[in-house]
Amino acid sequence: MLISSHSRRECTLAVSITAIFFLWSALMPATLLAQQTEKTDTLKVSVAEAEKIFLEQNLPVLAERLNIDQGEARILQAKAWPNPTFHLDGVQLYNTPNTDPSPGLLGTNFWRNRTFEAQLEQMVKLAGKRKKGIAFETRSKELAESSFTDFLLNLKAEFRQDLAELQYLQSVAGDLLYQRQVVNDLIRGQSAQYKQGNISQSQLYRIKALQIALESDLNDLNEKITEKQQSLKTAMALAPTTFIQVTGTDGEVAMKQLKQYTLSRLIDISLQHNASLKSADREKKVNEAALAVEKANAVPDLTFNVNYDRNGNNQLDFVGAGVAIDLPVFNRNKGNIRVARYELQKSELMQKNKTNEVSNAVVKTWSDLNKAIDLYEGIDKDYLQKLNEMTASLSLNFQQKNVSLLEFLDFFESFKESRQRYYEAVKNITQKKEDLNYLAGQDL
Repeated sequence: MLISSHSRRECTLAVSITAIFFLWSALMPATLLAQQTEKTDTLKVSVAEAEKIFLEQNLPVLAERLNIDQGEARILQAKAWPNPTFHLDGVQLYNTPNTDPSPGLLGTNFWRNRTFEAQLEQMVKLAGKRKKGIAFETRSKELAESSFTDFLLNLKAEFRQDLAELQYLQSVAGDLLYQRQVVNDLIRGQSAQYKQGNISQSQLYRIKALQIALESDLNDLNEKITEKQQSLKTAMALAPTTFIQVTGTDGEVAMKQLKQYTLSRLIDISLQHNASLKSADREKKVNEAALAVEKANAVPDLTFNVNYDRNGNNQLDFVGAGVAIDLPVFNRNKGNIRVARYELQKSELMQKNKTNEVSNAVVKTWSDLNKAIDLYEGIDKDYLQKLNEMTASLSLNFQQKNVSLLEFLDFFESFKESRQRYYEAVKNITQKKEDLNYLAGQDL
C-alpha cells in the first residue's frame, strides 16, 4: 500500500513530537533555568545549605540576638549601687569686718578667716529594691531569649516555606520551557503544512493559541520567581546578581518522620516547647517581678550624710552626721502598684489564650498536613513514566489519524496540569510541615 506525501509529513511531525517528549522526561528542568541565568551568579543549594547561610548572615536575626546582650547589660546595671553625692556649699568669697577669725587650711594662710561647707551623702535602698530590680532584669532577659527563639523559629519556617515555593515555581517553569519548545516545533511544522494547504487556518491558530497561553504562564511564573528570589536573597544577605537554584526535596523524608507522631503527642510537645507559649509564660514572670518592684518602691529609701563646716557653726571645723527619709504621707505608689497588678492579670489571661490558640492551631495544621499527605500518596509514583508511554501510544494513533490534533493538544494540557499538581502536593507537605515545626518549637 502506498503512503501519500501528506501522510509521510504527518508521520514525521508526530515522530518529532514523540522524540521531544522523551527528551523532556529524560533531562532535568533545571538545565534551561541555568541557561536563562548564565549572566548571573547561579547558587545551587540544598535546603540545609541555604538555611546554614540564612542563619549565619540574616541581618534581622543578628539584630534580634542583640536584645539578649542588652538584657545582660541591664542586669549588670541593676547590680550597681547608687553613687554617693558630694555637696560643696556656703563658700565665702570675701571677708567682712564681722567675719570670725580662723586659721588657714593645712597650716597655711590659704582660706584664712573664711568658711565653707562640705557634705557627703549615700542613699541606701530599702525593701530589697536592688535585689528585686536585678530579678526584674533577669526575667526580662529570659523573655528576650524566648522572644528571640520565637522570632528565629518563625523566620526559619517562613524561609523554608519560601524555598519550597521557589522549588515549586522553578520545577513548573522548567516544564513550561520544554512545553514551549514542543509547541514552537509543532507550529513550524504546522505552518509548513498550512502553506501547502494540508491543514486549515483554524487548526494552526489553535496551536498558536496554546503557544500564547504558555508564554503568558511563563511570564507570570517568572514574575513570581523573581519576587521569591528577591525575598530569599534578602534573607540570606546575598548579592543582587545571585540566582538561587534549590536542589533536592525532602518530601518523602518529611512524611516518614511525621508518621511516628500522634495528634495528642504533638499537642503535648507543643504545649511544652512552643516558643510563643514560653514567651507568654516569661512575660507573666516579668510582670510578677515588676509588681514586686512597685511594691518595694512604696517603701522610702534612707539617705545617710556626713557634713563638715569650716567656720560657720558655733565651733571651728564642725563635723556632723545625719539621715534623711521620705515620709510616705501623700504618695505610697498605690497607682503604680495597681497598674502592675492589672498588667499581671492581663498576661495571665493572654497566656491562657495563647495555650488555646496553640492547641487549636496544632489540630488544624495536623489535619491539613494529613490531607496533603493523603493527596500525595494517592498519586501513582509511576505516573510520569506512564504518561510517556501514553504519549508514544497517542503519537502512534496520531500518525494513523485515529486521533485529531486537538485531542493530542488536550492530552498535552492534561500532562502539564498533572505535573503541576504533583509539584504542588510536594510543596504543600513541606510548607505545612514547617507550620507544625514552628508550633512544636522544634524540628519534628
